[in-house]
Amino acid sequence: MGDHAEFMSLPDSLLWRRALKLYEQRDWFMVHEALEVLWKRSTGRDAEFYQALLQAAVSLYHFGNGNFAGARQLAKSAISRFADLPATMHGVDLKGYLHKYEAVLSPVLNNAPDLKPLDPSSSPVLG
Repeated sequence: MGDHAEFMSLPDSLLWRRALKLYEQRDWFMVHEALEVLWKRSTGRDAEFYQALLQAAVSLYHFGNGNFAGARQLAKSAISRFADLPATMHGVDLKGYLHKYEAVLSPVLNNAPDLKPLDPSSSPVLG
């Protein structure tokens, strides 16, 4: 797969498509790498969107690795950012995604007593 240097050379539209494909593959680390480039290139709502999605991906990474405190912290930040964004951005139904994301992260957000690492197949889908 690609790396940070490759991502730097891609135009935004291709990099966004790559980020979506990586998200579908649940490759959270590489999603983070791709979205970080987009976030740093962007301003305003676009930057907020990419940062929120980046934080969501990293929270899912932490949840899958059993780092529940890290997952909780990033999930709260991501949810806060998503709440300030329009219902749809860059082809993503953010309201729908946020609903699915909050449902998946609910055990972490509520500090459930029997927390287990997230099964990747349970990850919320984009779109």
